[in-house]
Amino acid sequence: MFYLFVFILGLMIGSFLNVCIYRIPRGQSIIFPPSACPTCGKRLKPCHMVPVLSFLLLGGKCAYCKEKISAVFPIVELGTAALYTFLLYRFSIGMLFFKYSLLFSILIVVCFIDMENQIIPDEMIIAGLLAGIIFSSVDIQNLLRDYIPGALIGSGILLLIVILSKGGMGGGDVKLMAVIGIFLGWRKALLALFISFILGGIFAFVLLITRKKGMKDAVPFGPFLGAAAMVTVFYGQYIVPYYFK
Repeated sequence: MFYLFVFILGLMIGSFLNVCIYRIPRGQSIIFPPSACPTCGKRLKPCHMVPVLSFLLLGGKCAYCKEKISAVFPIVELGTAALYTFLLYRFSIGMLFFKYSLLFSILIVVCFIDMENQIIPDEMIIAGLLAGIIFSSVDIQNLLRDYIPGALIGSGILLLIVILSKGGMGGGDVKLMAVIGIFLGWRKALLALFISFILGGIFAFVLLITRKKGMKDAVPFGPFLGAAAMVTVFYGQYIVPYYFK
């Protein structure tokens, strides 16, 4: 029963994350005004905003103007719910569950904004760093020897790549890696960085051989960092010992 509660909570939070994904890049408040159709501008009723269910009942279209609703909305809601439920299964209810739920929420917003707009908003970075410092401060013994070095080492490596590649990677990726590092610590941050390079390389290779992208075309790296961080959260404690051997 508690798993069902967390799943439903994840759906609701996912709905709010959709608001953040849509409004933050446009410089709009995530609180006011109330949700409305981006096409016709009519205010949505509560029955139009039930996570996933409203999308299905409305056939993926606005209740007023019948314009198609992006499939990103139910994907984010279901994805958030699934990740929260898996976090509960993996860590049970406790500090780690809340810590990683917040990290995943930040990563979801950042990744989808980066995919659509190729930017990583500073607002999310600042929120992530503050939250990471607060959660990491609970483990005060490891704050200075693990979490803060995690932020500095992970972002430092990407910063070096930015300098050497002369802009081949964005500054937002550097700042996002700092957020991941302050949450995970330096060992898991390095593992997440390594996994992100593998995921990014595979994806870039597929795009090249399918000729959907050229060698000089930009591909947002934030989603690979986010996905790698999630993999590390779930399986990092098993992989890290072998990785550092």
